[in-house]
Amino acid sequence: MLQFCRLPAAEASIRITREPLLAASINPMQYGQFVEYLCDLVPAMWAEKLYDGSFEGLSSYKFAFIKQTDFKEKSWYPSGAVNRGHYTLDKEARVNGQVSQKIAVDGTAACTLGLSQDGIFVGTGQPCEFKCWLKSEGLHGSVRVMLHHEGTVYAASQFRPNREWKKFQARLKPVGQDVNATLSFEFQGPGTLWIDHVSLMPSDTVNGWRPDVVEAVGALKPGIIRFGGSALDEPGFGEFEWKDTIGDPDYRKPFRAWGGLQPTGPGLEEFVQFCHAVQAEPLICVRFSGRTALDAAEEIEYFNGSTNTPMGARRAANGHPGPYGIKYWQIGNERQSSEYDQQAAAFCEAMKAIDPAIHILSSFPTAGSLKKAGAYFDYVCPHHYTPDLPECERSLDSIRQLLHENAPGRDIKVAVTEWNTTAGDWGLGRATLMTLANALACSRYHNLLHRHCDLVEIANRSNLINSFGSGIIQTDNHRLYKTPTYYAQLLYATLAGERPLRIESTDSSTAGLDLSATLRAKDDELILFAVNPTLADITRPLDLSAFGSRGQSAPVWTLADRDHAGEPDVRNSFGDPDRIRARRALFRARESRFNYRFPALSLTVLQWRGARGSSPARSNTSRQPSPVQGQRSF
Repeated sequence: MLQFCRLPAAEASIRITREPLLAASINPMQYGQFVEYLCDLVPAMWAEKLYDGSFEGLSSYKFAFIKQTDFKEKSWYPSGAVNRGHYTLDKEARVNGQVSQKIAVDGTAACTLGLSQDGIFVGTGQPCEFKCWLKSEGLHGSVRVMLHHEGTVYAASQFRPNREWKKFQARLKPVGQDVNATLSFEFQGPGTLWIDHVSLMPSDTVNGWRPDVVEAVGALKPGIIRFGGSALDEPGFGEFEWKDTIGDPDYRKPFRAWGGLQPTGPGLEEFVQFCHAVQAEPLICVRFSGRTALDAAEEIEYFNGSTNTPMGARRAANGHPGPYGIKYWQIGNERQSSEYDQQAAAFCEAMKAIDPAIHILSSFPTAGSLKKAGAYFDYVCPHHYTPDLPECERSLDSIRQLLHENAPGRDIKVAVTEWNTTAGDWGLGRATLMTLANALACSRYHNLLHRHCDLVEIANRSNLINSFGSGIIQTDNHRLYKTPTYYAQLLYATLAGERPLRIESTDSSTAGLDLSATLRAKDDELILFAVNPTLADITRPLDLSAFGSRGQSAPVWTLADRDHAGEPDVRNSFGDPDRIRARRALFRARESRFNYRFPALSLTVLQWRGARGSSPARSNTSRQPSPVQGQRSF
């Protein structure tokens, strides 16, 4: 337990008032997240254990972090008596995609050969659902599929294909654990075998998504998750077409994003289901470049239309008769042009004609788009990719003025649909996104959003998973760890109050600190966020007397380096996943005015009960972890 310290009465202090800073409330959607087809982002969330199930060919990404280790995908390779086999890609006989894998065996003597892929995690007794499409000519025996490693077979099944394509399925239940198992097709020649659309998924997925990822994201209370990005709307970054991602996954068209081959299973409909699983609103960005208003209207109709509409009927045929009722739709990703200004209104009209209840988000805000389509926009959407908070504040101030001049009388809000401290730092500099320093910079941005909550209702941090270090969650083939920024966002999303409060202070009393004071009105609790990004501890006097004169034992969460190395660039890893995380303790104050020491390189969150408030144990448990005595992490 941290001990109290009495404050000299005459000393200047940081005084937290009960006066609202603004007439608005902090929207929980300020703690939103962002998903796009960016390199290994979506594959890192999806539970599929195999790469390139349709044999389209793996390809490197267009950008790099640590180029020697970035590309983790495993290729298929010939196995067994490969000297007897001719391995070709067949463009004529295929199930989905452009090709299937054809293996033709030379000669008349018997031989055993096949196809393999390494790098698969299997767990003892953890069943997997295996699926593939096969056809054959001239084979007289079965095709064996097995999970194995160095002479140990963990699970196996056999299939008997014929001259017609047929889908085969089996549940494989491994009898051992291995982080680098191999899946192999094995058959006896002579004869010819065709293989297509191979999949190996754990039996316990959440609609195909990794349960550990769903749990970690759900704990963040993200409010809203955006689907968009460059692969959707910029030529050269992807081949995305939303209609290719719906319907039976066996027949979906594989595509590439930022150079890398994407799995066909996690399509746009699965993204919406992921949002529902983590109790977040989906925000979908519709493609603008090369598309028409009719295309956008069809997308709205597919997700929100009734079954007596053409696209609603198509959704029902795909297994989901009930409309999804998606509320938030953005037109285009990072579009800013005269073409956009001229056509945005037509997109809005067509989309609203399908579902008048939707909220429409613009792309980058411009005077032209507001003059032409401001009557339809509910949000305008800048992107902030900089640690320069004054620059971000100038951006928001300029948007206020832009709205005032070009959309008078319209209560248009801001949705920062992508933000981070950088977007373009590739190469080794990308590692900064995984550091404690980044977590503190992101915390300061959250404080900024609190101070502008009358304007900013939605913010989506970029990105969610992997993404060469920008993801707040990092995964490999069987585990994950959370970066320092994950824990910072967890504190804001689960602890912050809904009302920002005015802080009275002098420049000297707040020097070195970035503060945000929020009130949980229901429980009459002050939640104070304090970021100390400096290399030295900072002790400051706090005055919380507006919440009563009596002291108390106050829960305090501190996000800092467990090892106190004094280095801003420390980070978590698979080997040490808990070095930087939020640790909880109790601070005992004899009265409501006291000195508090804010550790170097830290985010501190202090919870203080008001005179009318309840005890921490009775606080809002839907948004806060249960308080525990002593030090605790979460």
